[in-house]
Amino acid sequence: MKKITTFILAMAALSSIWNANGQTVGDALRFSDQNYYGTARSIAMGNAFTALGGDLGSVNIKPAGSAVNSFSQVTITPGVSISGSRAQYLGEPSLNAKCGPAYKNSSARLTMPNVGVMINYDTRRRSGLKNVTFGFVANGSSNYVDNTSAAGRNGETTFAGSIAAGATGLPLNGLDSGSSAYDNYNWLSVVGLQSGMISAYGDKTDEYVGITESIYESTDGYGNKVYDIRLSDVLDQRYGRVASGSKYDMVFNLGFNVSDRFFIGANLGLISWDYNMDQYFKESAVDPSNFGITFSNGNTASFDGLRYSSSYAAIGSGVYGKIGFIAVPVPGLRVGAAIQTPTATRIKEHWQHAGDTYFTDSYYNSSAQSPRGEYIYKLVSPYRFNIGAAYTFGSFGLISADYEMCDYSSMRFKEVNTNDNSAFDDTNDQISAYTGASHMLRIGAEIKPANGFSVRAGYNLTTSGERYYDDLGNKKTPDANRHAVSAGVGFSTTGSFFADLAVRGNFLAKEYIYPYDDYIFDGAGNPTSLTPEILNKRSLWDVVLTVGFRF
Repeated sequence: MKKITTFILAMAALSSIWNANGQTVGDALRFSDQNYYGTARSIAMGNAFTALGGDLGSVNIKPAGSAVNSFSQVTITPGVSISGSRAQYLGEPSLNAKCGPAYKNSSARLTMPNVGVMINYDTRRRSGLKNVTFGFVANGSSNYVDNTSAAGRNGETTFAGSIAAGATGLPLNGLDSGSSAYDNYNWLSVVGLQSGMISAYGDKTDEYVGITESIYESTDGYGNKVYDIRLSDVLDQRYGRVASGSKYDMVFNLGFNVSDRFFIGANLGLISWDYNMDQYFKESAVDPSNFGITFSNGNTASFDGLRYSSSYAAIGSGVYGKIGFIAVPVPGLRVGAAIQTPTATRIKEHWQHAGDTYFTDSYYNSSAQSPRGEYIYKLVSPYRFNIGAAYTFGSFGLISADYEMCDYSSMRFKEVNTNDNSAFDDTNDQISAYTGASHMLRIGAEIKPANGFSVRAGYNLTTSGERYYDDLGNKKTPDANRHAVSAGVGFSTTGSFFADLAVRGNFLAKEYIYPYDDYIFDGAGNPTSLTPEILNKRSLWDVVLTVGFRF
């Protein structure tokens, strides 16, 4: 039985990875998720800053922190992100449960996880409203870099056969009607037919066979033709994807210091993000001579290989509000809390599909490419709240801990320029059914063994916002937690200059990728031959350097 780990892959029956566009539960989770970045100091301490202040890298987490210090400051934080994946291919899950060798991939990109300025105004009062701060900070809140691929051998199922099965019931003259077919039918079936990966057979006009399959014709007891379709021979298969993009919170902040005992702040946050993903699936004949094809004109050739690819790009922008406070009930102890409103995001996405089929005689090669699709819609991401406590040990160091919660079941897709959102009813129902609350624990510490020098460390645990149902119908949370560890050092002069360095490793939950849908079933509708499964383990490392000035 295929494993349940991450929603977008475990719920393959709800959404194929080759969908023409987004608007799936997986997209809503991806675009609503937060994996906070910031300055090197905030990253090194696990962003456990709900009860702390003075660092521009955490203003989007706790608005009141800007009012804690009595000085102005400016920071800039360049960095590099390195994504690593280790993927194993299981080509024939029904016959062999052992995965193949691991395929390791990595990619790196330069980043700018923080830039900001905060101005502090001193009222020169000894009590009451002592300081007012205002400023602008841009902090990273997600990073989408990814590079994954895996390959294996399969003598049981075929990508082309899955396309053929999925096209059953669709009219041949409709799928083959040029560019107009993309307006009426799913793009996987259209590209599959127009690129020669599938074709109708016999006298059928709405049933299809894959280019990698053979047809065995016979008759039943009543003289009717019966067709048995099977994979012709063993295939080599490969899946790959490359993703990029990031999300930023651009925050306009206002903070107030009341008697150095109570700090309150508010943010107007602007979200901006971009996401790009290209993926492909390839099949090639191990022995092309076993994949002979006879065309309608009587000519023959041997299938050599095929490649199906898709590209997807989305940009989004949104707005939210956030308010929070920090209190100092006794010397050394700080407590804080903040709440963020739902984020209304406008999204524009583009997508395109392409297919190529190759023969040993290149004369018969065929290809097809879809038009470039475009769609604009809205996503309302859920509210968030966080609480935290910190304790400082004089000037020697501090420890801090945060808890944050976000209930993803309240996410909703909406249309633009209308209140008729019925097109998203099914997806929004799936959001309610298959998502829930995600919990984040952040822990950080800092010590100062010498004047002007700091050592820091942090840890994050984020539980999954996904849900699934067990055999008894109970709603469950998958074991799909995200962990992060971080460390760093800091240097500060007696003047205005300071610099910090941090490294963080994010370790994501195991991912199970199913490149195509099951299509071979028994009479009761149970799959008898499972399609390939890819076990993927991903990590994301960040190295950042902050340079800043206080004034």
